[in-house]
Amino acid sequence: MREPLAALGRLALSGVALATACSKDKPATPAGGTLEVQWIGSDTGKLVAPVVAEWCDSLRMLELRAVQGDTGIALVLYPADSVAAGPYRMLPPERAKATRPSAALALRWFAETSIRGFRAEDGSVTVAATGPAAGRGSFSAGLRSATEGSRLRVTGSFRAITVRPAPPDCAGVPKVGADSAPDLQEEFQETAD
Repeated sequence: MREPLAALGRLALSGVALATACSKDKPATPAGGTLEVQWIGSDTGKLVAPVVAEWCDSLRMLELRAVQGDTGIALVLYPADSVAAGPYRMLPPERAKATRPSAALALRWFAETSIRGFRAEDGSVTVAATGPAAGRGSFSAGLRSATEGSRLRVTGSFRAITVRPAPPDCAGVPKVGADSAPDLQEEFQETAD
């Protein structure tokens, strides 16, 4: 059961390079700003939450993440060079990185018996302004379930965003020893001797 849930989580956010690509040892604290999103379709909901905005220099991408309770959204902008005001075409995550300027979006929440994960197939983001505590914009997208094909329509906005540098491991390069678990069998053997 644990393995299918892990696979579902990876599928829902794969290619977006969202939270998994810029993972940290502890959750980031919001630097300010708010992200608001509403969705309708196979499910209906709304999220208004503080946002974390991080620029991953090595991948040239801006990641906005907002989480409240068991619901989370991640919006990634892939600018041609650096983030500037203007439109960004929403694409499926696997195409967004290679087609610049563009954007990708993923949304997930825990339902009664499953994790509901969706990712954008189309839509757009408009960055209205950039600058410290002044970043703002809006977005609209069509999303499809990562597992069973249902669809959502989302609209949202972000405001008062302060972008900060992402940690060095945002490109997915693990810290030394981060992915190596101790060999418990070896440790057990050493303590038994």
